[in-house]
Amino acid sequence: MSMNKNILKKLQNLLDHDNIDTRENLKNLFKEEMFIPRYAIPIKKERDLALERLNRIANKNLISVFDFKDNPKRIFSVHEIVGQMDGSTATKMTVQFNLFGGTLLNLGNNKLHSKYLEEIDSLQSVGCFGLTELGYGNNAAEMQTTATYNHETNEFIINTPNTLARKYWITNGALHAHFCIVFARLLINNNDEGIHAFLVSIRDKSLNIKEGVTIWDMGHKIGINGIDNASIGFNNVKISKHCLLGDTSNIDSNGIFKSKINKKRDRFLHVADRLLSGRLCIASMMMGASKYTLDLAINYASKRLAVGSNGKSNNPIFNFQFYKRSMMPLLAKTVCYNLSLNHIKDVFEGILPSTKVDKVILCCSVKASLAWHNEEVASISRERCGGQGYLSANRMGEAILGSHSGITAEGDNAVLMQKVSKELLGIEKKNTSKILLCYLGKKLPSFLKQLFFGLTFKNLSNSSVQLKLLKYKKDVILSTLAFKLKKSRSRGHTIYEEWMYNQSDEIQMLAKSYFDFKVLEICNKYEKTIDEDLKSYIKDIKILYFLHTIESNLSWYLSEGILSKNQAKNIVKQSKKYCETISKNALLICKSFGIPEHMKLAPMYNDISKFNSFDNKGELTDNARNW
Repeated sequence: MSMNKNILKKLQNLLDHDNIDTRENLKNLFKEEMFIPRYAIPIKKERDLALERLNRIANKNLISVFDFKDNPKRIFSVHEIVGQMDGSTATKMTVQFNLFGGTLLNLGNNKLHSKYLEEIDSLQSVGCFGLTELGYGNNAAEMQTTATYNHETNEFIINTPNTLARKYWITNGALHAHFCIVFARLLINNNDEGIHAFLVSIRDKSLNIKEGVTIWDMGHKIGINGIDNASIGFNNVKISKHCLLGDTSNIDSNGIFKSKINKKRDRFLHVADRLLSGRLCIASMMMGASKYTLDLAINYASKRLAVGSNGKSNNPIFNFQFYKRSMMPLLAKTVCYNLSLNHIKDVFEGILPSTKVDKVILCCSVKASLAWHNEEVASISRERCGGQGYLSANRMGEAILGSHSGITAEGDNAVLMQKVSKELLGIEKKNTSKILLCYLGKKLPSFLKQLFFGLTFKNLSNSSVQLKLLKYKKDVILSTLAFKLKKSRSRGHTIYEEWMYNQSDEIQMLAKSYFDFKVLEICNKYEKTIDEDLKSYIKDIKILYFLHTIESNLSWYLSEGILSKNQAKNIVKQSKKYCETISKNALLICKSFGIPEHMKLAPMYNDISKFNSFDNKGELTDNARNW
């Protein structure tokens, strides 16, 4: 596998996309000893280390809450790089700077800004985000925590009425947070004005817990144990009037509540807006982790010798077709997802035109898709690395468990995909003729469908044919689901019953099909505009992404009569071919991920013989256990 340095540099710049200097400065910081991965250490040390690492990043001014105003993509780029180093530190960071800091920046008043924003940057004020309640995880709008306004004292009284109302899974809350942004029902003059956010002090500067606040440590988790998650309750905790976080809601001098937003649910969605940027933070972390894992696994496979034709261990496992068929589609998918994430960040920042709904759909689908993808990358890479992949020091377990954190955090993946499908149906709701046409097209005989697509051995690489096939799947599922929902009442079902009990497969399939299509659409645009030297590389990567997507959904295309048996066989044949094609540039692609040598600390990256030449207790250094 040749390594063209010019191509390598161009490809890395394409994938990195933005904030190149910040990325490199952050990587250079990771040369310091504190960033060496540690494994067999007590949970307290693991948590202290995550805070210590975050402090070091903050002190170097590599991330700032003000970036959300000046350079949002800097936030996301830092999350990607830190996600390669330590999932706990990255998670702690996203809560401090996005959920806590970003909310205060966007919704807090000038008094709070002048008092706390700079302290957030320096970690003098550490915060947490109190949205989720034990009994109301995916139904936050029904949470039970209350904030009752007392006009005589100009105070809110924060209260947890029962166990199920305790704030749950609150990152930074168990040990390190001074403040919590608490989501609670605003009660004023015997009226419930809906969910609002409040800044509540939960510890003083010496980390003593404030009166009326109870904090329970949620303890050891299956992964990401550098994070101190808490269950938090409030017993009539008083806060001042100015701690109401709301640029659209306020209480006037007469104690009258006023809001620019009429509907309670819309008020909640407005104050919970940090979750949108949070999903891009999670997606960026997942992207960083996927890149690191693939780079590690593929580099190891290129050096790990297995049995050759002569019975000797002289053949790298990378050469085997089984390995290529497992790993090359994941490599291609990672690159395509990387380009798509870059596009979505531009949409989020407003560089590319979009509606609010478009942003919601893209941010929800990219978070879910990249978290699932990262889990697949981590699990398959671990398998392909055999016993070495099972050793903690080789970081595969860390990658798997980190991916599962991403699947659940900032909105459960399946629930987010429900939201994506709901928004997609809402967009097409008025376009009944398009839905009807697509639904009727579904009924056409197979030979007419195949004639329409004209799929042959020769045109599988045709961008318009590729896009047409993925778009058709999305449109058919959307139209079918729309008709089923419309007919639900005639069958005596409510929309809720049909949605939650009868159509879950179609709902998830619609959202996933949308993102499959969107990724290919974005990659097509990149292919047209990128440097000529890169076009052949991106084209091959994109074709393998397309083939793998179709191959993974062959049962649907066959059952719908879109592909014939012979065409399906050809898809598989071509997929094998492009796995071989991509494998020739696999090390170059991995190199373009930009992971420096000093971050390649897993033994599989280097010399497993040297690592196993003495009793190291499975750690990277002799004294790691003594930390």
